[in-house]
Amino acid sequence: MTPSPDHVTGLATRGALEAFLDARDMSTPLAVVLCDVVGLKATNDRDGFTAGDAVLRRAAERLRGAAAGATLLARLGGDECAAVFTGPDAATAAHRARTILARPGDPPLRAAARECLPQESVAAFVDRLYAILRRC
Repeated sequence: MTPSPDHVTGLATRGALEAFLDARDMSTPLAVVLCDVVGLKATNDRDGFTAGDAVLRRAAERLRGAAAGATLLARLGGDECAAVFTGPDAATAAHRARTILARPGDPPLRAAARECLPQESVAAFVDRLYAILRRC
């Protein structure tokens, strides 16, 4: 049974992303782009959650456009979304998508990309990806 997509963005959910990462084939290269919406909390506080949801939908569209070749697109929750790339060109594709997402746009996004090391645990990988994003 396929899990329901995120009700706001239509992207896969965090649970689907975690299940995908847990079940990954360690011999297949994998890279992820993580992005978050700059100023979403301020939009929610100022204009309400309906306006914030509209911003999230636009962010999901930017992610879809930048990561057209991604294996999986997901909303992690709050203002964070991810694109997973697999295969021999995963790192290159992820860095290209990050570059596109980091450009000025509506809504503004911060983005980080990272390749998963073959024996790296999902938790360690996600922690390092978040650390990179916090520095953006």
